[in-house]
Amino acid sequence: MADEMINGYYDKRTMYVPMPEMHDEMIPVTQGCSYNKCLYCDLNQRKFSVYDIEEIKKFIRERADFYKDKKFVPKKFNLLEGNPLSLKTNFLIEVMQEINKNFDSVKFISMFARSDDVLRKSDEELLRLKANGMDRLCIGVESGCDEVLKFHQKGVTSEDQLRALKKLERLEINYSCYIMLGLGGVKYSEKHIDDTIEFLNKTKPFEIAVVNMVVFRKARLVEKIRNGEFERISIRRQIEEEIKLIDGLTIDAIYTGTHKTKSLSITSKLPEGKELLIEKLEEHLKLDDRTLTDLERFKWTHKG
Repeated sequence: MADEMINGYYDKRTMYVPMPEMHDEMIPVTQGCSYNKCLYCDLNQRKFSVYDIEEIKKFIRERADFYKDKKFVPKKFNLLEGNPLSLKTNFLIEVMQEINKNFDSVKFISMFARSDDVLRKSDEELLRLKANGMDRLCIGVESGCDEVLKFHQKGVTSEDQLRALKKLERLEINYSCYIMLGLGGVKYSEKHIDDTIEFLNKTKPFEIAVVNMVVFRKARLVEKIRNGEFERISIRRQIEEEIKLIDGLTIDAIYTGTHKTKSLSITSKLPEGKELLIEKLEEHLKLDDRTLTDLERFKWTHKG
């Protein structure tokens, strides 16, 4: 089954990997997301499932064997996929212990997590996970606006999300935040960004990963677009949202806007890189709408 995990999981479908951890060694633990209800997401195309613990251990051992004659041996690991933190604590610890047993000098073990996954774990559980290497959780915040979170059926409020992040800060567990431009549509565009700025300025992520909302063909959001309940913003408006977001942030964090969904790939350290980021985006805004559209189309269709 471990071979099947490599050939099937890695080669035959797209993985969801946290941008800040994209160069880590990936350990398949789950497929999909345990929540599976967000309107914008395409993870709900498949049923949430968990690999058998013995299959996971075998996979880890085989990866360790692979690196035995290599100059580079990974020290950073990421547990796949949507939100492994939803699993029972003892299960996760068993996975982490297997990683630590087979690899020397593990720096950290990260994973995607929902805010309510964090809230459901007791302090004791999170500290046990931390003691076994868990750090740098990637939290899918998406928005600090309650109206946007409710519309997309995120299942948490901004207050829930803030409580989760403050819990991680108190326990000294590092985390990054995903933010999604365009998630408010035309109706909530301004409030989405204003509230997200206010939210993020209360937090201490080591990195903010910013993406543009993409309408996946099988996502439930498609029906909302068809019936007029949700109106997408333009490429130009996405760039304007990003400028406003960056301009309003006052925290120290790495700003990563390099995902393929973005109209312009940018990254820098905040707050010192703020002016340069905004300058690059404003220069990009000087392009006419036709050029912006052509560049977007080329980005998704070019195979080179």
